Amino acid sequence: MFTPPDSIEVAVSQSIASCFSAIDRGITRLLVDLRFPELRQLPVAHVFAQALTKRYGEQWQGIFADAGSAALAQRDWSDISVQLRGVNEGRRAIGEDKQVFLIVVPTSVELDQIEKLLELAQNRPFILLNPRLENTEVGIGLSARRMRERFLSTFEVVYYLQPLEQGFIWRSYPQLWQVWSEDECIKELPSKPSGEEINRLFSPKTGKTSSWLDRLQSFLNALSQ
Repeated sequence: MFTPPDSIEVAVSQSIASCFSAIDRGITRLLVDLRFPELRQLPVAHVFAQALTKRYGEQWQGIFADAGSAALAQRDWSDISVQLRGVNEGRRAIGEDKQVFLIVVPTSVELDQIEKLLELAQNRPFILLNPRLENTEVGIGLSARRMRERFLSTFEVVYYLQPLEQGFIWRSYPQLWQVWSEDECIKELPSKPSGEEINRLFSPKTGKTSSWLDRLQSFLNALSQ
């Protein structure tokens, strides 16, 4: 069982371990969500790529929003020999020899293409890394929200970390969802707490920022420099 991370490095390491634990238990649709606006996504994805290479050799596939993003990552990741692909490359992105797939920071724009890739991959594990499906390129109406909800409902959130003003929400598979205030867990839930539940939990609290959040914020500030 994990304890809450006190750095981004620890959070990423925990999220990878949660993914592998879920895959070993037969889960094939996995979602990792580190909710930090300042987070640099490519270095996080690189750590995932290194871990997948260590576990699967070249029998995994990294997939990006487009071929250009994949090419940039390929250039920067000199230690990764797997040919990275764009989500629009179809069957070339779903090789028969690949055991697991990593989709890096997908957005609503790629949703249709991702669903086609999922069909091609069949029951092989798919990891969504830090999806950002709330963007408005495909509209903000009811149909777009339902499309996102339907898509996300097929995935197990194996790792989630979101700072709040007075604490944070955390989930690390197979643990329950947890709400932390200051340096203590104040609630465990079987599913992600709603905004109303969060407000009720923190209503008697002050606006003091937790020491955990202070420590984590210092790491984020260092990453963004």
